[in-house]
Amino acid sequence: MKKILGLLIALMVTTQVYASIGVAPTKIEINANKIKSNYVTTAIEVRGDSKQPMRFRVYPGFFTITSKGEMNMEAKPNEHDISKKLRFVPSEFNIQPGKTQKVRINIANINSLPDGENRAVLYLEDVNPKEFALDTGKQGIGAQLIVKTRVGVPIYVDKGKFTKKGDIESLNIIKGKDGLYTEMKIVSTGNSKIRCNGRVQIYQGKKVHKEYVLPECVVGDNNFYVARNKIDTNKVEKGQYTLRVVLSYIDENGKKQNIKKEAELNL
Repeated sequence: MKKILGLLIALMVTTQVYASIGVAPTKIEINANKIKSNYVTTAIEVRGDSKQPMRFRVYPGFFTITSKGEMNMEAKPNEHDISKKLRFVPSEFNIQPGKTQKVRINIANINSLPDGENRAVLYLEDVNPKEFALDTGKQGIGAQLIVKTRVGVPIYVDKGKFTKKGDIESLNIIKGKDGLYTEMKIVSTGNSKIRCNGRVQIYQGKKVHKEYVLPECVVGDNNFYVARNKIDTNKVEKGQYTLRVVLSYIDENGKKQNIKKEAELNL
C-alpha cells in the first residue's frame, strides 16, 4: 500500500531538501498618476536553486486582501483586476544553478483603470515537481512527497482619485495563556491599502519604561485588520502603566501619517 502526499508551496522554500527560489522585488507598487504614457513597464529578477537547474512558467492571477492581512487567491475578479492587462517576457524559462533570470512586465492601457487600488499577482511556478520518498515508520506503508514550488509577486497600481487613510478603532489588553496581549482593530477607510509599521511604549508619567517594535501589517482598502501581539513586559516592574500604540503609514501624497491609541496596563 502506497500513499501519495501532494504539497503546493506558495512561499520560498529554503531547506536542504527542497529546491529554492529567490525573487526581487517581492512586491511591486506603482502610482499610475505619475506615469505620462498609457502603459508602465517594470521587472523582477528570479534566482534559481544553487544546486540544480529549474524550469518555471509565469502566469497572472488576481487577489484581494482579507481582514487578516492575507492574500485571498480565490477572490472573484472585479473591476480592479489587472491580471488581463499584464504582459510579461519570458512566460517560461530555465534557470541554471546559481544563475538569475529577469522577467520584464508591461501593464497596458492604464488610463482605463478605475480610481483606487488595482491589483494582480504574478506567479512563478516550478514546471517539474520534485518527488521525495518518506519513511513512515510503518511496515508495508510508504509515502511519497511531491513538492511544487510557487512564488507569487503582488502588483499594486494606484490610479486616479485614490486615498490611503487609517485609524485605530479600538485597543484592548487581553490575557493569554502565556501573558498579556494587545488586541487592536485597525481600519482602512480609503480606496487603497495602508501598510502599517508601529511601536509600543509602556510609560508612567513622562518616563518610558519599555519600547518595542510591532510587526508590519497590511490593511486592505475599505477593510479592517485585527492585530494581536504579545506585550513585552521584560524588566518592567509590577505597577500601573499606560500602554501607547503608535502606528505609521504613508498616505496617497507620500507623507508619513501617525495614528495613536492608549490603554491602561496593570501589571
